[in-house]
Amino acid sequence: MNKTEFLKALTKQLKYLPKEDRDDAISYYTEYFEDSGIDENEDVELRFGNPKKLAAEIINSTTMKHIYENEAKRSPKNTAKIIWISVISILSLPISLPIAICLLIVVLTLFIALLAVFIAFVFSGFATMAAGIGLFIAAFFAAGIGQKLVCSGLGLIVFAVGMAICFLTILAYVALVRLIVLIIKKSASKRQNKE
Repeated sequence: MNKTEFLKALTKQLKYLPKEDRDDAISYYTEYFEDSGIDENEDVELRFGNPKKLAAEIINSTTMKHIYENEAKRSPKNTAKIIWISVISILSLPISLPIAICLLIVVLTLFIALLAVFIAFVFSGFATMAAGIGLFIAAFFAAGIGQKLVCSGLGLIVFAVGMAICFLTILAYVALVRLIVLIIKKSASKRQNKE
């Protein structure tokens, strides 16, 4: 097995390793082959053994490296921080819980108020449209031609105003929902960037 085939087989065996560790291992053996002057047609399996066994050794050493790194992170100082944060969280619960409940109630109240305003505007638009239709129908019962023209014209104008109220209310509500979604996405992305 030449070095290209060997590296390809080794890469395939290391596919479950994290990308960074896999790339480190492959670049190590690529550089080793170049530095030692191994010919392209030389059988590298005789020198390094089966790629499957070599991959098992690499996986074992990488796993042990990660275990040692995680143990180093679990120092007494970090454990003390976790304990202090837990204690402070428990002690601040009588103050923070009512504040959180109040904030939740304020947000829900604002949402319900906005929804009520939206519904009121939509229904006022429908009522205005209904009044416009009523004025237009009244034109058929009017006595003179001038009254018929005024009633039908006013009916069409009032109907158009009602449609505009409905349309603008729906546009404003959609824009508000998009703004809220955008704010939530930005705050979530900022929180992820801090972590």
